[in-house]
Amino acid sequence: MSYFLLVVNVFIMTGGQLFFKQSADYINANPNLHFPMSYIANPWFYVAIFLYIISTFIWTQVLTKMPLSVAYPVVSFAYILTVLGAFFFFQEKISYLGILGIFFIMTGVSLTALR
Repeated sequence: MSYFLLVVNVFIMTGGQLFFKQSADYINANPNLHFPMSYIANPWFYVAIFLYIISTFIWTQVLTKMPLSVAYPVVSFAYILTVLGAFFFFQEKISYLGILGIFFIMTGVSLTALR
């Protein structure tokens, strides 16, 4: 069950990051809204914050059942999913160095799991 929660947490963290990007795009699209109204009137910001709150609760539950040294490397998959989400949802480019970085993250997580 703890590994299931860990995977769910990775997806929620990824969603939170993608909604923060959507929130930033909203701010850019509404330059007439100044701080703090650019956040108060920004629905994407609330979704991102909500996902991070849920993620924090799940993360705490994961850590009650497994060591941090096991759980934390798996969370790095959120970086990979965020890059892929940015590619698909925001049409951001992934460079060759970015692909190499994803490979290194996957290799690192795999090596950590071998312990």
